[in-house]
Amino acid sequence: MKRVWIIALGDFFAFWLSLYIILSIRIGDVWSSTLASSHVAPFAILYASWALIFFLFGLYDLFVIKPTIPHLRRFGLALLISLLVGVILFYLFPIFGITPKTNLLLQAVLFGIFSFLLRRMFYVLYSKQITRPTVLVGEKSHLDELYNAVKSNPQIGLDIVSYSQDLSESLKKYSDQKNGVFIIDTDSNKISTEDFVNLYKNKNDIIDIAEAYERYLFKIPVGVISQSWILENIKIKKDIMYSMSSRIIEIIFSILVLIISSPVVAVCAILIYSEDRGPVFFKQDRVGMNGKVFKLFKLRSMRVHEAKKDEVWLSDSGSLITRVGKAIRKTHIDEIPQMINILKGDIALIGPRPEWTELVKIFEQSIPNYGIRHIIRPGFTGWAQIKYRYSGSVEATQEKFEYDLYYIKNRNIFIDLGVFVRTVQIVFKR
Repeated sequence: MKRVWIIALGDFFAFWLSLYIILSIRIGDVWSSTLASSHVAPFAILYASWALIFFLFGLYDLFVIKPTIPHLRRFGLALLISLLVGVILFYLFPIFGITPKTNLLLQAVLFGIFSFLLRRMFYVLYSKQITRPTVLVGEKSHLDELYNAVKSNPQIGLDIVSYSQDLSESLKKYSDQKNGVFIIDTDSNKISTEDFVNLYKNKNDIIDIAEAYERYLFKIPVGVISQSWILENIKIKKDIMYSMSSRIIEIIFSILVLIISSPVVAVCAILIYSEDRGPVFFKQDRVGMNGKVFKLFKLRSMRVHEAKKDEVWLSDSGSLITRVGKAIRKTHIDEIPQMINILKGDIALIGPRPEWTELVKIFEQSIPNYGIRHIIRPGFTGWAQIKYRYSGSVEATQEKFEYDLYYIKNRNIFIDLGVFVRTVQIVFKR
């Protein structure tokens, strides 16, 4: 988290340094100029909007500061949208009394250069200088994914010096390592009190697999979940203020979306009916909180089709999608009727996505502790949806469930806000 704040502070410094340089060149004495002082408040608002856009595009995620082409494209798009927001603020709603056409363009260019250079510098420092030697001990099935993620993203602060299944050998070789990190699969390796003491004497961190996955991969592996872990970590009673504020926001949001989108939904409904004279809405039984079954609403995007019980995944679903359905799926308009489910309290705005009843029967038999995801209300969007691709198999669903476990354990208003803005980002990217 400290590393993320350093990146955010770097952008703050880059923004105001850019403005100072521009005003110094174009005005002269910045500190005594009335014209310069008139830029401070408007550009402070501009900075807040730009910081929000960068957050929306995930540019404060440590996994996204790598100087690779896909990440640079994201950075460039975020900067372009930031410039457009500046144009809107100063020209479409000219409430600040200034119209800094040249200054705004120069600000975007300079800020982009400084911000990119700082990110590049942070990446080099984080990945080559500010790292901690790390020893991974455990079964390959548990640690391979963590190992690959750490090796390909050294900027998160770990430098793997050993990866072994032999705990005693690793402790003998690396226990005198100062300020290191020992990630240990405690299910297959029991560590003694003496070993704990020796490691702690050298200011080493000792992390089990579940905590390491949670800290660095933002999910919790199903294979390490035990009854004791569930009792210690899964708490369904949250702060009453969180529950109340979340519900109020959900109701207001769903009402606004239904009102604003009603003309678009009405047109789509007419087009859906006109294409094949079938029903406008698609309704399906989904499993909600405490296993309660409810009807989830969507605009119908597929041809009228009665799914058989053994037809769990439609392998040729593309051939069943209507022409109107392709358009409303691509724009996510087909999801809008779920606002009715939010109003009814069937689902929350943020939470694990509700699954079809027939699929849940399979998942509960195939995935350990799958029922945990039903202790809270499912959601319109969720942590697993922004972190993982579409799941079309039991294996992929298990991995999505690992992200659901992370959300259920850590959910709060800030995570919910992050999920919401990342969902908006994903929608616009598509």
